[in-house]
Amino acid sequence: MLRSPLARKGCAIGALLAFVSAVLYGTNSACLRRGVLHGSASQAMSITVPLGVPLFLLAALLSGQLFRYGQLPARSLSLFAVAGILHFVWGRYWNYRATMSLGSVGAGPIQQLQMLIAVALAVIFLHERLTALKITGILLIIVGPVIVVLNAKRRSSAGVGGPLTPDERSKFRPQLLAGYGYSLLAAIGYGITPVLIRAGLRGNNLGLAGGLVAYIAASVVLMVFTLLAPGQIHHVRSMDRAGVPWYLLSGVLVFLAQMLRFLALGLAPVTVVSPIQRLSLVARVIAGYFINRRHELLNAGVLAGVGVSLLGSAILGFAYAR
Repeated sequence: MLRSPLARKGCAIGALLAFVSAVLYGTNSACLRRGVLHGSASQAMSITVPLGVPLFLLAALLSGQLFRYGQLPARSLSLFAVAGILHFVWGRYWNYRATMSLGSVGAGPIQQLQMLIAVALAVIFLHERLTALKITGILLIIVGPVIVVLNAKRRSSAGVGGPLTPDERSKFRPQLLAGYGYSLLAAIGYGITPVLIRAGLRGNNLGLAGGLVAYIAASVVLMVFTLLAPGQIHHVRSMDRAGVPWYLLSGVLVFLAQMLRFLALGLAPVTVVSPIQRLSLVARVIAGYFINRRHELLNAGVLAGVGVSLLGSAILGFAYAR
């Protein structure tokens, strides 16, 4: 329960930032989906992860937080660095693999499980409480992915954009088992990081500086992997140019989403920000319809699963923010 009007106002602003971040996340997922039609997960990461460093550097510079970098204690720096590696390397890699296997819409509900992880960790480590309304929202979010799994195998030959030709149907064959596994691995990484970020922001609220630390740590790990993994440099350099514009657009959108996410977590609890950000499912579906309708799992059952997960997220957001 919030105790002061100032705290309530901060939570409201944080919720708004989380909502805008969710819209950007969903749109980013659709753009990424278009890009990985022409390349691999590691090729996409070679652009989207390092791109975040100069963008966050500019944001921190313009906001003045770069000059307050020395105010970050070693504990916060460590938490931001671990969060960056876990989110931008581990989580993003498996998210990209899941997007390649299932499409951005198909992978989205499975990755809703990240919110359950975030909520559980927030209860354990941040001492937040659950109520009957909150538990209802959680249960709906569990049911949503189950509906998606049960309906994914029944992809209609008539896509959202109209009947698909045989050639179009052959372009996207969902890899269900692998895709669900990749989505779960991504959800684990994505579920842990909000708690790390929120803990790192305690006492300083330097979200942009924290985001810069996170992206630098992730970029260093990615660079080391690229240099040491056999054949990885050649693989990255052999990237299909058709995917590059989509990777660049995805990198900018995910930077903006991450920037707002760090700012939101500095103002509102994890259990407010994380549920609201699950609204990115709606943006995934809308953007996927306009950008990737021929390359997505978009039948009535999948959309029903998205809707159930969205309802659960809305209930949780209401329960935590009231």
